[in-house]
Amino acid sequence: MKISFYGACREVTGSCILVETGKTKFLVDCGLFQEKDSEFRNRVSFGFDPFDVDFVLLTHAHIDHCGRIPKLFKEGFMGEVYCSYPTVDLANQMLLDSAKVFAIRENGVPIYFPADVERAMTGFRPVPYGKEYSINSDIRIRLKDAGHILGSAIFEVWIKEDGVEKKLVFSGDLGNPPAPIVRDPDFIDGADFVFIESTYGNKVHMPREEGRKMLKERIVEAIDNNGVLIMPVFALERTQEMIMELKSIFEKGDIKSIPVLLDSPLASRVTNTYKKYESFFDEEARAIAKKKKDLFYFDNFKITKKKGDQNNFLRHRGAKIVMAGSGMCEGGRVLNYLKKYLPKKETQVLIVSFQAEESLGRKIMEGEKDLKIGDKKVRVRAKVSKIQAFSSHADGQKSINWLQKIKTPLPKKVFIIHGEEESASKIAERINQEMGIECIIPSYGGEYVL
Repeated sequence: MKISFYGACREVTGSCILVETGKTKFLVDCGLFQEKDSEFRNRVSFGFDPFDVDFVLLTHAHIDHCGRIPKLFKEGFMGEVYCSYPTVDLANQMLLDSAKVFAIRENGVPIYFPADVERAMTGFRPVPYGKEYSINSDIRIRLKDAGHILGSAIFEVWIKEDGVEKKLVFSGDLGNPPAPIVRDPDFIDGADFVFIESTYGNKVHMPREEGRKMLKERIVEAIDNNGVLIMPVFALERTQEMIMELKSIFEKGDIKSIPVLLDSPLASRVTNTYKKYESFFDEEARAIAKKKKDLFYFDNFKITKKKGDQNNFLRHRGAKIVMAGSGMCEGGRVLNYLKKYLPKKETQVLIVSFQAEESLGRKIMEGEKDLKIGDKKVRVRAKVSKIQAFSSHADGQKSINWLQKIKTPLPKKVFIIHGEEESASKIAERINQEMGIECIIPSYGGEYVL
């Protein structure tokens, strides 16, 4: 069996792993690159022939995990994409939005079109959590809840070759419990080889309660300064979690209610999809939903439905909060607010999502004062804060805790993926020292025989 890595190697985006047996070839994820040089990297040919790939295992619907699947079909893939039930709906929305973005932003011909997305979606096959499913006579899979976003999955894969069966476990993106919507990540009992993400492998997240306290403080400061609080958010999961966090704060009634705007058509559609899959929520969120209460609504909260909504919000002179995409500030409607409000000292920008290297969001987070947003030069006078408590990725300790549950058998090797160099190296060092397991941090194109 050979494993080859074609993305998320010593970086966070572009997840794509090729597994080859004597009879079968399959991918685990096929995502877009979002770091520097991403346009070129997303356009070039895959490091393999898509026609030769038999199927794809898709861990979840974030675009850095599913974003090149239409390209895969376009270039010859004819197999099936196995994922959870919510992921089918969510991936469809994310990929259609991606195709629209390509049509607007890309130089030359877009990487793929909406028609390519529609073709790709015909190959999606939902699989329930917790039940073994035979792909063929030699390969079985089982999905467990990764607790990262709605529908996210850990894949257990059993592969039989020459009468010997080996178990591979792909963590996907592990969640950061406790979270307000999704369930905690499932633990896995035994594996021969594990492939684990390391987005925050060198970090310890702020406790969620401390993050909530800090969020409330930022809101109070916005009220006191009569300013704008801008939160760049990912359309999928971060938006829904932040709506619930704001709902909790304002419905307690101990601070003044101020206008809150969600200005993201994609996030609005995703939020409606969430409501279809309440059975996948954690126990607390399901209990609220059973009381027929809308988890994603509170007084003074508005979602833009037409351009006039945005204009009315911009004209409002008092304190206000806006959530908009994109989460890394690389495009989307958040740029309108950043251009208008970053030069104002009463403005606050609150970073609640991962920011890739070289992204505008990363530059804002790291305190750069002179930015170029589109064709406009912007001087930053706003106050910038970040809260990692709301991350949907496990930190280093929670990843170690998850890995330590895999005991029967103990993994022979652990492959560290989906993390920048420093983060991947730190968690690899800890796993080796604390568990005595060999760790490999693959480079792009790296091949390993198991």
